Amino acid sequence: MELKKCKNCGAFINSESDFCNTCINTLSYNRTILKDYFDNGSATTFDSVVAVSDQTGVSPTIVQNYMVENNYIDSATLEKTSFASLPY
Repeated sequence: MELKKCKNCGAFINSESDFCNTCINTLSYNRTILKDYFDNGSATTFDSVVAVSDQTGVSPTIVQNYMVENNYIDSATLEKTSFASLPY
């Protein structure tokens, strides 16, 4: 295995994954929070990425990725958001 950098925090890792264990655990925890938020009916169809982020405390970038992956928003609308140009 090669030594590489975590795509999220930049820490050096020696594994097949693109993320370090800390980032994987954090991402998993954030996805659990978002899953609970959407499954419990706390979200409405008019909630924006920023509104969901404010309600859950999860980063807008992670909220946006989660919403696209789970078909809550269309990826074509991402070009219209303020987060589309961020280098994440």
